[in-house]
Amino acid sequence: MILSGHQPVYLPSIHLFNKIALSDKFMFVGHCQFVNKNWHSRNYIRNGKESQILTVPVLKTGRFGQSISETVINGDHWKRKHLGSIKNAYQKRPYFKDYFPAIEELINRPWIYLGDLNIALVVQFLEWLKIDVPIFYSENHKISGHKTDMLISMCQAMGADHYLSNEGARSYVEEARMSEVGICHLWQDFSHPEYGQGADFIPNLSIIDCLFNMGPASRDIVIKAGTISA
Repeated sequence: MILSGHQPVYLPSIHLFNKIALSDKFMFVGHCQFVNKNWHSRNYIRNGKESQILTVPVLKTGRFGQSISETVINGDHWKRKHLGSIKNAYQKRPYFKDYFPAIEELINRPWIYLGDLNIALVVQFLEWLKIDVPIFYSENHKISGHKTDMLISMCQAMGADHYLSNEGARSYVEEARMSEVGICHLWQDFSHPEYGQGADFIPNLSIIDCLFNMGPASRDIVIKAGTISA
């Protein structure tokens, strides 16, 4: 059984959804430390010929180790800007009207915590992509340790004998240590797909770019974007 996990991030890209699709179970790791100017609170959309970053403002407590799940959103003023930017960028795209109302409704809910907002959006995107993988939350389990130790703890909590990471984890995953406790580590072999954007292609944008442009075909685009390698 293959487990993967990821911190709750804002409007994530195709990369994350492909990893989830390759897994048997997925865990949101919201207990991890919030990092400012990180994907936890920001992501890119298209704006004409360039990309544009959208950032959710948060309250910084100054306390070391503040988790993503504990991070409080700073007000509601940003919502109009984000939704306006999304509408201006995509209102002429073929499937904008199919998805924007639900995105608008989700963002406009009275969120307190960043992690809750991020998770709600990801769950909605998974539903649209028809990726039906069981979702779990690190806060509901006794997950301990950091880096490789945390991955081992996650697998043990889920009864998983395989763990899937993306390339960004190369710097800290100790595959030999995982093997010693009976866990086979796997890698996501991801290649960013190109699809119609109505102009020269820009990669690494939020999944909403693919949805607004490709609609239901987004599922196949996401599924085919990566495979598993040992």
